[in-house]
Amino acid sequence: MSYRELVFAVVAETAEPLGDALLDLGALSVTVEDDAAGGYDENPLYGEPGLSPEVQAWERSSVTALFNPEIDDSGSADFISELLASLKDAGFNLAAPQEKIVEEQDWVRLTQSQFAPIQIGERIWVVPSWHDAPTDPNAICLAVDPGLAFGTGSHPTTHLCLLWLEQQRNLQNQSLLDYGCGSGILAIAAAKLGAKPVVGTDIDPQAMVAARSNAEINNTVIRFVLPNEDAPELAAEIKYDIVMANILANPLQVLAPALVNKMRPGGQIVLSGVLARQAEEVIATYSQWLTLSVWRESEGWVCLHGALPKDKVQPISAPAQKKSLKLILLGIFLVLLLIFGEHLSRNSLLPALAPRIDGTSHAMSVKAFSLLNRIDQKLCMALGCINRPVSDFAAWKITSVTLSPENAREGLKNAPNQSVLEVEIQNRLAIAVLVPNLEISLTDAEESELKSIQLTPKEWLPSAWQASHPEFASKGAPSGELIHAQLPVTLPLNAAGYRVRVLYSQ
Repeated sequence: MSYRELVFAVVAETAEPLGDALLDLGALSVTVEDDAAGGYDENPLYGEPGLSPEVQAWERSSVTALFNPEIDDSGSADFISELLASLKDAGFNLAAPQEKIVEEQDWVRLTQSQFAPIQIGERIWVVPSWHDAPTDPNAICLAVDPGLAFGTGSHPTTHLCLLWLEQQRNLQNQSLLDYGCGSGILAIAAAKLGAKPVVGTDIDPQAMVAARSNAEINNTVIRFVLPNEDAPELAAEIKYDIVMANILANPLQVLAPALVNKMRPGGQIVLSGVLARQAEEVIATYSQWLTLSVWRESEGWVCLHGALPKDKVQPISAPAQKKSLKLILLGIFLVLLLIFGEHLSRNSLLPALAPRIDGTSHAMSVKAFSLLNRIDQKLCMALGCINRPVSDFAAWKITSVTLSPENAREGLKNAPNQSVLEVEIQNRLAIAVLVPNLEISLTDAEESELKSIQLTPKEWLPSAWQASHPEFASKGAPSGELIHAQLPVTLPLNAAGYRVRVLYSQ
């Protein structure tokens, strides 16, 4: 049996509706590809969280439709002219398509032939189920078939992580967290090399299905959980000897506090999915907690490695030593207030000692600070205070950010492309803090910066909020204040990503 394949060359806006029309007219399948694929003008199409391309097509797109002459009239000599007439009635005025006859094949066998066993290092082999395992008695075989979840061992980033695991000689009974586990291949390899317990997590439910199936096929005991399952393995107090994340550079930077927070003091972190040109930026992001370095590079990708110092304070859930130190400092400050009435120091000490309102601060610290505040207020009433604005970068948390293109289809035709950036930001300290500036960086598909926008509080704060807080420039935002802003942003035509951060002007 043979199939009839027709290829239409169209502009981006036509590709998706044309595909729908072809399916309505009996096509078995429709695919959309870059008409310049493989050539000088090839244009990769990327999407970032919150900024996925509205039009899933390229400036010049190839729309390929597959027909089966045995179940429709596609074998007739008049089929193409009749199809073009039907498409014209539907609003598509198209030139005659390119035609190709596709012979029937054993598609499963053809696909399987593209995936051979992969040897990684000296012992690890990734072996699809349809291949025989190697005869080497020292081989560690990972039975992982290509599927919907990322991770078959063929990509350099996965290869680098597997190679790092294989070269560790002390994995026995080391706990390991595979963050962004995909198919579970890294967690499975770690378990087979002796790590225990091993936990994997991913935001994709399909990845959980694939990972659990692969773990069962490989006879490994691994717990795979979604981040929103409230699983005890992801609780704040649970730490791991090794944290491994094979994702991409931008998510690795956003997730830096969460990943470091899962490390025990003295534990190791392994990061991959980072292009060599992105390494310094990722290293700089993690430098406030630990020192990262390039462990190895392959085909333009790098694997970063670092260890959390044994005396390093965790970034979110503070250990008992830090909580005790905070109580001591609170006590010292209370004595200073009562004995010396030194109000000049209160403007720097109060924000330094202020607990967080998000539940991460010790209950005793919260109560002590509340008492301290009441005493301080009474002393201020009696003796007078010198109030200076408090600016604390760590007080602010961006709880959500979304960049939504407006009229994206028209935007692709007529620059500029107007969009709306929705930002939700919260003051997490139990004290008022000055509102920071916002910086918006727009990047292209290669993550090179196209445009940087800095907005002062008066420029980005909603007018209604400013009206209800007329003294915000001097007094700041109250404790726990949650601010939601909608900001118009003009996107460059080749924008594919963005970053938002808070900062105080010098």
